[in-house]
Amino acid sequence: MGMKTPLICEIAKDTYCINEYGLDAVFLCIGSERALLIDTGTGTFDLKGTVERLTDKPYDVVLTHGHVDHAGGIDAFGHIYMHEKDMEMARNLTYEERLSYAVNLHANDTDQAFDFDEKQVRRWNHLPDMTAIDEGFVFDLGGRQLEVFYTPGHTEGSITLLDRKNRIHFSGDACNRNTLCMGGTIETLLQSALKIKALEPAFDRDYNGHIGWAGIPECLFQPADIRDAVIGICRSILDGSAQAEDTVFLGRAAKAVSAAGARVVYCP
Repeated sequence: MGMKTPLICEIAKDTYCINEYGLDAVFLCIGSERALLIDTGTGTFDLKGTVERLTDKPYDVVLTHGHVDHAGGIDAFGHIYMHEKDMEMARNLTYEERLSYAVNLHANDTDQAFDFDEKQVRRWNHLPDMTAIDEGFVFDLGGRQLEVFYTPGHTEGSITLLDRKNRIHFSGDACNRNTLCMGGTIETLLQSALKIKALEPAFDRDYNGHIGWAGIPECLFQPADIRDAVIGICRSILDGSAQAEDTVFLGRAAKAVSAAGARVVYCP
């Protein structure tokens, strides 16, 4: 019998990771005056209620990008921030897409770490107002600021957030162990990975949007060498030296290149 609720861990002072049944990870950062929720997950539990149990401060909601596992819970909130290039994607997510993602990924939870029922995926009856943000935007939480960086590649509107005070970077899906580049170019993904690499002097921990992927009950930051691995893979694809394998992602023919513990999946 697995866990019946998402796994919540305090990963730093006033900073929480919420592992949504191994489907994705969302984050809550709390300052002296406000809080910030980073991503809304797939929409399988009461995220709004969870946030409001963790803090009584007013809070904003920001999406790192518009995919189903990051924007799937936006219906619970009145207002969100995100990059304008992913707004249409987020608005047009369907119940069927969210359900399919949750069911298929939960099937990979071979250890049954989480006790998840597909009936938990709720239908939307509301869409929030959306405000566009871009690189340079800052969320001031009071004694704590999170800076936005534009890092397309995974999607056209992907962003990451840097908390310099606590030396934490929240990278969404922009650069991780299994980086998908199905909506952008390898050149764009490489430039974004290099941008994140250049920020390394400002952070010690990089938390991505899939901590505890496929039912692994953990809330750990990703190894620093993943960024180097993704950069190396992108360069090998661009110079023609990569050994790419055929694969399929969400019904689409794709290529995959693996090296040094990382994998990049792309549409050639």
